[in-house]
Formats: sequence, structure tokens, C-alpha cells
Amino acid sequence: MILGKLKWYTILALALWLAFSGMAAAEQLYVNESGWWRVDGAFNASGAPIQAAVDNATAGEMICVAAGSYTENVNVDKPRLTLEGEGGDVVTVTAANSGDHVFEVTADYVNISMFTVTGAASFMYAGIYLDGVDHCNIYENNCSNNGRGICLESSSDNTLANNTANSNNICGICLFCSSYNTLESNTMSGNAWNFGVFGYSLSEYTQNIDTSNTVDGKSIYYWVDQKDWQIPSNAGFVGVVNGTNITVRDLTLTDNWKGVLFAYTENSRIENVTVSSNYDGICLHSSSNNTLASNTALDNYDGVALDDSSNNTLVSNTANSNNDDGIQLDDSSNNTLVSNTANSNKEEGIQLSFSSNNTLVSNTANSNNDRGIRLYKSSSNLIYNNYFNNTRNAYDDGSNHWDSGSVGNYYSDYNGADLDGDGIGEDSYSIPGGESIDRFPLMHPWTGDTPQKGDLNGDGKLTPADVAIALQIAVGSRPCDPTTLAAADVSGDNRITSLDALMILQAADHAIDL
Repeated sequence: MILGKLKWYTILALALWLAFSGMAAAEQLYVNESGWWRVDGAFNASGAPIQAAVDNATAGEMICVAAGSYTENVNVDKPRLTLEGEGGDVVTVTAANSGDHVFEVTADYVNISMFTVTGAASFMYAGIYLDGVDHCNIYENNCSNNGRGICLESSSDNTLANNTANSNNICGICLFCSSYNTLESNTMSGNAWNFGVFGYSLSEYTQNIDTSNTVDGKSIYYWVDQKDWQIPSNAGFVGVVNGTNITVRDLTLTDNWKGVLFAYTENSRIENVTVSSNYDGICLHSSSNNTLASNTALDNYDGVALDDSSNNTLVSNTANSNNDDGIQLDDSSNNTLVSNTANSNKEEGIQLSFSSNNTLVSNTANSNNDRGIRLYKSSSNLIYNNYFNNTRNAYDDGSNHWDSGSVGNYYSDYNGADLDGDGIGEDSYSIPGGESIDRFPLMHPWTGDTPQKGDLNGDGKLTPADVAIALQIAVGSRPCDPTTLAAADVSGDNRITSLDALMILQAADHAIDL
């Protein structure tokens, strides 16, 4: 049993430490609801007896807490202390101050076991909080009905085993900027976000977390340094760290800090996954050359979030009705977004921040509360053939390309005229926020992933206007981007000539089919 192993490991380590340090064997301290004492020592009455015992203990001592209900906030600031309750079913510690941690550990080599810990109600505070400490063991505790159940911050080489963290207001167990921790047989359920890992470096995502840990009865799959595998179908949380050629497919993932987390992962894919009620539905951190396809992200904070990630492809994903942005790129470059939908989000449909050289084609961002798309401190992005139907459609305070050279985007608030009937407005569309313009705004919404053969003005039908565009391209008076080439090259010779114009004219006259 893990509890027995950890308990005997702690006692043995304590005995060896005392022996090698030349100290006499440390005494145990005992606590009940009224106070604390040492064996054969005086009883010391206290209204906060656990804290009083900690204050009077010396490094290496054990504090044994009898069955009962205790109302206090305990700051464990001495190293090598062991606090052990008589059992989580009979020892309850409730925060005296709900705006503070119940147990806050600020010293190394501390062991806390067999308590029920509750009442740290503020979202910032935890039942058990490890702050900048190493080599602690937290096991057989029930940390429920707090802001956060168990939280580690800037803490490494700790072990969390056989804990329960249910019905916390923010997270069950969360690791922030912490490295090389081991989690075994912990259960989390009914938390706003059951489980999460967050960091800024590879080491802060490197943890030892096996599938004995569960969220809402499903296993956590947290893979580090793996390749050429597919995540099994019983996953409740997916984290892939420093992975290569990993597939995440056909899953439903809810109520975690991240539904799917890729960190420092490459050449992998997330396909047909539904993520809801997470903080981020799908998150890529420092990850490259991955594909996200046909996923659905609903009712998360952000639907799909890329952070410091490059050369990824997002295609045919739906990110609707999220509480912040549908799709968010932050400090991310050279990504391609094609045919994604980001509708009815509470902030932006699509947001790029400090991101450059991304390509956005044929995406839809409608009915968002703030804007369809927002570019902040971002440059050299290419945005065309997208559909924006919002109260405020776009914002750009940088220098970006809002058309392909022949085709721009559809904006529901564009009021320009189309005098030649080619489906493209004669007047440019000024993007609010700076000096960027769309020189070729579309008069009609873009329909479909690729244009209809011969339909060069995007109006969904073949007319002489399309013939005129083909002729202009053929004689070199009009530029031709790859999307237009795919539509105009009806003869299939990979170029635009008068033959293509003739064939489009014949198709417009219903003489041939393209």
C-alpha cells in the first residue's frame, strides 16, 4: 500500500538523518482539539493546537493529531516535520480564515498525511499549498471544498499520493512552475478544473504522473518523452510533453486546466476531440509542426490557444461559445489557420498577439461579443477569404496583409460598391486600429473550403465577370494567388490562359461543366 510505504520511508529517513547528525532521537508531539503535549510533558492548551505544535517542534519531529475537528490555518515553516492525522475520516482541519491556505508549507522535507482539509474558500487559496519547497510528501489527504485542493508553486521533487481533491472552486490539483514531481493514485472530481500543469520551461512541464491518477473517474495520460503512440480512449486529461508523433483522437475532455496540452511537442496531431468547460480547451505551448483538425471547443475560457508555437496547422476546427476567445495565438508564428469557425465567443473570435507570419484563410468568425478578429502588436500576417459578421469585425494596430493581392475578406459592415460585378468592392476596407487596409473586400461571404472552379469573384456562380478576371490574369494585368489559380485553372495545365477564359465562358453558358 502506498501509505505504508511512504510512512515507513519517512520514519526510516528520519532515523537515519538523526543517526548521522549525531542527535538524540526526536520526540513526538501530540495534538488534540484542546492543545498539544510531548510524551511525559506538560499539556499546553491552545485554540490553534496544530499551529502551536508546529511552532514548538524542532526539525525532524513528528506531530500526531488525534481525531477531532480543528479550525485553524497552519503555516509549516520548519524543515523535516511530519504532520500525521489519525485518519482523514476522523481528523478535519477547517480554515479559520477562509482567505488563506489551510496548510501552507514553506520548508523542505515536510510530510502531511491523513487529514481532511477544507474551508479555504477564496479562489487563490488551497487546502494544502507548497510554496517554493522540495522533497515533501503529501499523501492520504482529502482536500475538498477549497478554492484549490492541492497546489504546488515553484516546488520540485515532491510526491503526492492517494489524495482526494473534490468539489474545489478552482482546481483539484494544480502544479505551477514546478518540476519533477511524482503523482500516484490521486482522485479528482467535481472541481471547476480538476487538474492542471502550467510552466514556462520544459522542466516545469516534466512530471512523473501515471494513469493511476484520475479525473471524474477517467485516467490522466501525462506522457513525457514519448513518441509514435496514440492516447487511449479512456483518457480524462491529456498532457504530452516533449513528444513526437503522438496522436490524440476521438476523445471528449472536460473540466481541466487544459483539455489537451501539448508542451514542447512536435509532429503530432489532435483530431476529432471535443473539449468543453476547461480553462483552455486545446493548448499548444512551445510546440511546432502539429496538426489540429476537426476538433470542437465549446464553453472553455479560450477554445484553442497557441503560445510560443510555430508551424502548426489548424483546419476545420470549431471554437464557439467560449468565455474569452475562440482561437488565440500568442507569440506564435508561421501557423496556418484554414476553414475554422469561431462564433459567439464572449471576446474575440480570433485573436493574434505578438504573433507574425501566420496565414488565415477561409475562416468564419461571426457574432462574437467583441470582434471577429483582433491583431495586437502583430505583423506580417496574411488574412484573406475569411468571413466576419460581427458588430465590430476587425482590429489591427500593426502592419498586416488583409488580402492576397486579388481577394480580401467579407465584412458585414462594408458599404462599398461593386461597379464591375466581379464580387470585389471597388473601395478598400480600412481596418480599425491602425493603417492596414483590405484592398479587395468581398461583396459576398466566402462559401466553402476551396472556390468553385471558374468562380473567380466569389459570388457562387459563373458569369462573364469571371471570364473577364481570367483574361486579366492571362494577360498579366491582375495578380493571381494560389487560391485563385486553383479556381481559374479549369484546363488543368497549372497556368491561366485564354483557354481557361473560354472554358469559363462556355460553362457560364451551360455548354460544358467544369
